[in-house]
Amino acid sequence: MNRSLLLLLSAFLLIVIILAVAIYIPNTLPVGSDFSALYYADLALVNGIHIYNIPAMEVLALEASSIPTENFFMPRFPYPPWYVLSTFYLGLLPIASAGTLWFELNLVMLFLSIWFLTDGWDGRLRLIAFPLALMFLPVIGALSVGQYDFPVLLGTSILIYSLRKENIPLTTLGALLLTFKPHVGALILLSVLGWLVGSRSRLALPKEHRDDVSNVEGFGRRALWSVILAGVFLFVTGFIADPAWILNYPKMLLNYQGEGNVSSCSECANIPVFVSRWLFDGSLTRAALIAVLLLVALIGIFFTRRKTLLQAPELLLTSALLITLLASPYLYNYDFILLLVPFAVLATGNFIQKIIVLICHLVPTLALALYGRAGNVTLLIATLLLTIFIFQRVRSQVDVNQLASYNTTT
Repeated sequence: MNRSLLLLLSAFLLIVIILAVAIYIPNTLPVGSDFSALYYADLALVNGIHIYNIPAMEVLALEASSIPTENFFMPRFPYPPWYVLSTFYLGLLPIASAGTLWFELNLVMLFLSIWFLTDGWDGRLRLIAFPLALMFLPVIGALSVGQYDFPVLLGTSILIYSLRKENIPLTTLGALLLTFKPHVGALILLSVLGWLVGSRSRLALPKEHRDDVSNVEGFGRRALWSVILAGVFLFVTGFIADPAWILNYPKMLLNYQGEGNVSSCSECANIPVFVSRWLFDGSLTRAALIAVLLLVALIGIFFTRRKTLLQAPELLLTSALLITLLASPYLYNYDFILLLVPFAVLATGNFIQKIIVLICHLVPTLALALYGRAGNVTLLIATLLLTIFIFQRVRSQVDVNQLASYNTTT
């Protein structure tokens, strides 16, 4: 049996198993929390209702929920239409079964992410990485409530793998997955596009392979066009979910900003909001201003090492990810599942970096388990530490490159 046929058979069996579990195995997953926003959007789609027609969706959702009107609330799904189009099948199932299926799909995306991130690792260390990732408390939280970050985690992981391998289909897929949660994936996507536009892929190869033009010539250009065409495809398919989505989606987002804890960002876990509360009036407007200043400062710092980042796409993407986690004014603790990426990148470093990774994994997990949201500050401290060590990795590569250049010329 050839490899392709074996992979297809394995994928088919996996689909059968996860569907059987979703439909026939009872569970107590909290499908009334974050997941319900996606489910009711999918339910609207399969029933022919435009996914940003909130009043019509609420009527359908209320009928499907069997919850008294006075107790019912339908959370908005504030993400692009292609997210709903890619999960429409959830709307064909009862909410409990759909919630289980979504949990399983997120688990698959998590393990695929670890698989891509640990490519080239020693076999035993690679096996250990899977349970360690699952034990990171933000991952457990995101899985349990059915959050939406896993496509961005998978997209970033795929890109770190595919840019190194110069694989155009995987690069395209990874870039598209970053658009599923735009406020988290946007800066990472921009860094990828910048790498494709401005990099010279041959520079990332060992010197002895740089003359093999057939393997590297034009990769950036061809991959860029592939990503652009795929992006146009997503844009066009959005009209299936809502013929006026380019108007209705922004309108829904503006209304969404005025809802409940969204307007106050009372449960947010990020530096701009924390600084706004500690030093100013605690408003989200002030936090947004702090975020802009922090974003400009961090991009400026990393931009000074742009030549090294263009030669090391895993450091470029990880830097963009960490800047997002530090500067975004609208993040929750489950968004920090993205720290799995710098965990994997730094785990290949020296002994001190491995210890830092372990500390940044264990301390937030214990703090969140013991103190709940009060432990969110440990996620911010961990992110700061990881950013410092990633920047130090970038600087050390600059020093190594300069020394190699000096030795060559002398």
